[in-house]
Amino acid sequence: MVLTKEAIEAVKLTKRYRKCYDAREVDILLDEIGEAAEELCQELEHLRSVRTEYNQMKNQISEALLAAQQTAKEMLEQTRNKCNDELAAMQQRRIKLQLEISGLERYKALEIEKIRKDLERLLGDPESDESAQEAAASK
Repeated sequence: MVLTKEAIEAVKLTKRYRKCYDAREVDILLDEIGEAAEELCQELEHLRSVRTEYNQMKNQISEALLAAQQTAKEMLEQTRNKCNDELAAMQQRRIKLQLEISGLERYKALEIEKIRKDLERLLGDPESDESAQEAAASK
């Protein structure tokens, strides 16, 4: 028997002696109602345990999600800090390399000038020769 208001109202008991019902029918009905009530109590207890498990899983999932969000936030911050540190190091390295390049360009210009002067001295500078000849002739 399904224990509902409609099921109980649908029960028809045989009346014996004007206002009394058949005791066996009443006993059978009470047994059926007791069994139905017991089934409902068991189902209710099962549903409560399912609800408890659901709430526990929900809490675990919420905690896991919060932990994952916190971990992601920390990883992002660590990555951002590492990138900023690496960027600063690269900028310092760039400045150092630019200074080295600038120094090498000055050294190159000085070396080229030195080589040009050495070549002029070795090969003789026509202008220098003319100036020397004019100076010697005027004496």
